[in-house]
Amino acid sequence: FLRDALYFLIVALLLSSCGYHLAGYGSTLPQHIRAISIPVFKNSSSEPNIQRDATDAIRRAFISDGRLKVADTRKADLLMRGTLTDYQLRAVAFNSEDSAEEYVVRLGIQVEAYDRIKKKIIFNHKFITQWNYRSTSSVVDSDSAKYTALKEAYADLADRLVSIIIERF
Repeated sequence: FLRDALYFLIVALLLSSCGYHLAGYGSTLPQHIRAISIPVFKNSSSEPNIQRDATDAIRRAFISDGRLKVADTRKADLLMRGTLTDYQLRAVAFNSEDSAEEYVVRLGIQVEAYDRIKKKIIFNHKFITQWNYRSTSSVVDSDSAKYTALKEAYADLADRLVSIIIERF
């Protein structure tokens, strides 16, 4: 009898609601927010033209998630504006000839989400992310590694934004 009671208790605990849910399912967004507009972010960093790739990564992340429709500003319930505020490229590891072997790419981004229906800012936050990459003697390979690190940094920021915007409410 004691074993049966213990078994029942364990099963009951495992099946009870613990607040866990799978990413990409459900949302705590208010009912009136169904579409988001993400205009190209501004760029006040030292690196020209990186705002387009960052914005594209964020848009792709929301499209992939699917819980909010990415729409034109006129048709959106939520407007996400942002500015790339920081870009740093630092050498962090050197070889025996004092040549840089590893770099860190660091991005800072300021993001604001505006509820167009209720006419209020619902989110305003600064994010920072960084990714390492290894340099080689080949300029082409090093540039490719830098580009890959930037793409990873954009994807990290995008995933964090989707999670915060959709699950914040």
